[in-house]
Amino acid sequence: MGNERKSEAASPWTPEQVRWLRRLILSVALLLVALFLWRIRSILPLFFLGFFLAYLLDPLVDRLQGRGLSRTAATGVVFALFALLALSVLVLVLPPLIGQATELVQGCLPPKGRYYLLAQEGLNAIEHRLLKGDLPPFVEQSLQQVGEQLGKWLLSSFQGILSSLSGLLSLILVPLIAFYALQIYDPLRERVRWWVPPEYREVGATLLRDISALVGRYVRGYLALCLVVGIADIAFLTICQQLFGMQFALAIGALGGASYAIPYFGAIVTTLTGALAAYTTAQHHPFLCALVVAVGLIAINQVFDWLIMPKVVGQRVGLHPLTVLFAVTAGGTMMGILGMVLAVPVAGAIKIVLQTLLPDHFSPVVNRGEAAKMTATLSDKGGEQG
Repeated sequence: MGNERKSEAASPWTPEQVRWLRRLILSVALLLVALFLWRIRSILPLFFLGFFLAYLLDPLVDRLQGRGLSRTAATGVVFALFALLALSVLVLVLPPLIGQATELVQGCLPPKGRYYLLAQEGLNAIEHRLLKGDLPPFVEQSLQQVGEQLGKWLLSSFQGILSSLSGLLSLILVPLIAFYALQIYDPLRERVRWWVPPEYREVGATLLRDISALVGRYVRGYLALCLVVGIADIAFLTICQQLFGMQFALAIGALGGASYAIPYFGAIVTTLTGALAAYTTAQHHPFLCALVVAVGLIAINQVFDWLIMPKVVGQRVGLHPLTVLFAVTAGGTMMGILGMVLAVPVAGAIKIVLQTLLPDHFSPVVNRGEAAKMTATLSDKGGEQG
């Protein structure tokens, strides 16, 4: 009894004060973490790319691990294959691609770039023809402003491309980060699972596993789609190169595949770059070449956007193509380009949550044909047993 009174008297903090002290310490810790992340923000993209690469390769590592290999050995095999593929790309594709891209960027930079001067001559000729028609002053002023803004945008875009190329050397760290991230991927996932309260741990683990698998399938499907778009653009531009003598088919096609992940913006950049390169490098009929390239690139993007992407990506995430189209349109309306990129995985995640929490209302519907087949199969089995 005396010991209890002594311990109570020795405690200067009330339970409410202890709770507020914990909240204060947690707030200060979060503030320090945020400040630390802000100070090292320049290197965070490298680690994000490394963990993202580990996230994409983890299913393959798990399969090899399921066949008897250790985690380290499975990771080594996967990275050996990845390194072989990357080396093949570096040796066969990257040198001509960098050469074409560098020549294209340098030729388009003002004030003495070859293609910049040719494009300026073409714009001056168009402006001269338009001004012959005695246009109203506000129309002339609008045309001049549009030309100035377009020139500034192209200049900033090409400068951004050059700065990105200069930072490619730092990407060497990404595979190394991914290799070590794969070593801790499963323990980290288990640690996150134990952060969930016990009463929700089973449901939370199921949701986390299903949503993670869905996002992985979506990303891998979209990357495959970008690769196919790039190949289609390169094939089409190679045909134009044979017909009109234009250049930079490989560089522009690679740009089209890489930028397809950004809805609308990627198609616009690829079409403008392709039309400009066609007009300035074609050996004959430059205007016709630019028109054919612009129409062809727009057609390729439209076919993939409205026919192929909804079906392929929808199958990856278990959504109907109509649902994919609705999600992308709604995401673009609410959040612009970012909303369009995130719309499909968010819609798939919502579907998984509803099916897990409300299985009676959102379970997959069996159509009549499948139901008839199941009934016939069950009746046949019943007849055999009889």
